Amino acid sequence: MLHTHLTLRQLRAFCFVAQEQSMTRAAEKLFLTTSALSMLIRSLEEELGLRLFERTTRRVMLTDAGSELLPTALRTLDQLDSTVRLLQATHLKQGEVLKIATSPLLAASLMPTVISQFRLEFPGVRVELLDVPVADVAEAVRSGQADIGVCTSGQENRDLKSEVIFQDALCVACPEGHALAAMDSVEWSDLVEFPLILLKPGTGLRNLLEKPMQRWAGQLRLEYEVANIHTALGLIGAGLGVSVLPAYSLARADVQGIAARPLTNPQVIREVVTLYAPSKPLPSSAEAFLNRFKKFAAQTPMRT
Repeated sequence: MLHTHLTLRQLRAFCFVAQEQSMTRAAEKLFLTTSALSMLIRSLEEELGLRLFERTTRRVMLTDAGSELLPTALRTLDQLDSTVRLLQATHLKQGEVLKIATSPLLAASLMPTVISQFRLEFPGVRVELLDVPVADVAEAVRSGQADIGVCTSGQENRDLKSEVIFQDALCVACPEGHALAAMDSVEWSDLVEFPLILLKPGTGLRNLLEKPMQRWAGQLRLEYEVANIHTALGLIGAGLGVSVLPAYSLARADVQGIAARPLTNPQVIREVVTLYAPSKPLPSSAEAFLNRFKKFAAQTPMRT
């Protein structure tokens, strides 16, 4: 008997690349770097001993073997998703309350859509959302105010368990009609021509940017340093500069007139994670919610 050790991550990556015919677009939808996605595809091909894709400079095409695998892979993932939803719907208690602590930015951008989709699948579960400063998310979980926390990584929370929900590639945010909005992607070198709006030093987002900024020290025109992303978006909308922000920050309903373009050379990745206490089992409703969140993130492209 032939034994293979295929993983769901490999199959999901294969299906996204096959459907998008582009490693870059598939990586964006999966919230992975292109190198991480390439490793998944390469490991799948090595496991099978077959080439699944022909790569050209313009797109990625399925080989004959890949074309044979695709229908089965799609069917397998769909059947598994259906089975998981059925199990969760059967075992979740009517009237169960799921308490989630998250940052104001996530609460205003991604959470409304994710909660809405979750409630459609599990109408018997009531969701309580606690929006607190990102530094307080972990404490809300420790104190029992929340069953889970959803926030960006980078905080020291070794007493809590953490799991990556998705990876967010930071983007350049600029006014619609701006010169950068006409580009497919923006490199750091392109930013030196424009006034820059960044979060203040010491914030998690600014800490991520310090290393790539060092290469352009003295050339970047830092015009405004602000305490939160909401302020940065307001300044961008008024035409006062451009910024480097999480792509999901533009998913807020009140964000208008701002375009986002991928930032490259180098790309900067930030993880959004869930936190929960290891001392007690994760509620079934929390597991179902996190599965829904991951699926939403995988299916949602960056706003452009």
